Amino acid sequence: MLDQLTKIVEQFTQKEVAANAQIDNNLAGSVAKETGNSLVEGLKSAVSGGNISDLMGMAGNLDVSSLTSNPVVKNIIDSLSSKLSTNVGLDAGTASGFAGSVIPQILTTVVESVKNGNFNIGELMGSGGLTAALDQNGDGKLGMDDAMDAIKKGGFGDLLGGFFKK
Repeated sequence: MLDQLTKIVEQFTQKEVAANAQIDNNLAGSVAKETGNSLVEGLKSAVSGGNISDLMGMAGNLDVSSLTSNPVVKNIIDSLSSKLSTNVGLDAGTASGFAGSVIPQILTTVVESVKNGNFNIGELMGSGGLTAALDQNGDGKLGMDDAMDAIKKGGFGDLLGGFFKK
C-alpha cells in the first residue's frame, strides 16, 4: 500500500517539478520524499487526533477549492511548505505554491482509489489506535466489510459509510 502511495506521490511531484521553473529538476527526489512524508504524517495525525469528520469531508469534496479549505489538507500543505523551505531549500512562495498544487492532486487520486477499492487506506494508518477501533471484523484492515458492519452497529457508521461507498 505504501508502494502505491509512493508511486502516486512520485508521479505528481515529478510532473509539478518539471512544470515549475522555480524548482531545479535535480531536487525532484527530495521534493517527492518530503511530499510523501508530509502526506503520511498529516493523515496519521488527523486519525490519531480523532479528526474523522474532516477526513470524511475530503472524500465528499474532491474539487481543489473544497480540498484546500479542509483543515486536514491545510495542515498537510502547511507542513509540506515548511519542509520544502527548511529541508530542500525552496523559497517560501515556491514551496507554498507547489504544496498547494500537488497535495490536492495526490489526495484526489488516493480518495478515488479508496472509493474504487484499489487502495486500502487502513494499511497507511497502521494497526493501532483508531484503525483497531474501527476494524469491525478484527482482520487488521479497514475495508468495505468494516464499513458495512459499522453502519449496522451505528457509531462511526454514517461517516465511514460515506467514505467507503463506491
